[in-house]
Amino acid sequence: MGKKVIIARLRPNKDDDLRKALNNLPPYYDESDIVREALRQFLFSHEGRQPSFIGSQVYRNTPVEGVEDIALERSDEEFDLESNLDSFIKE
Repeated sequence: MGKKVIIARLRPNKDDDLRKALNNLPPYYDESDIVREALRQFLFSHEGRQPSFIGSQVYRNTPVEGVEDIALERSDEEFDLESNLDSFIKE
């Protein structure tokens, strides 16, 4: 069936843009899905099918307007996770 695993090495100073983009992917994206989609686009030009991922939707090099970072603060309040989960499940 051919290759089941493809190993690619990102080269210093040549693939820094790829390394940065992969490091900045949201955690819910699987890198292997992105690589497979890129190979399909390169090899087949998406003939006869819509792309699963569009790069500009996955990774943005510039910040999105109107989106602000949310700063998390540690709370000193006592928090009982078990009782909160129980009350949430019973509702």
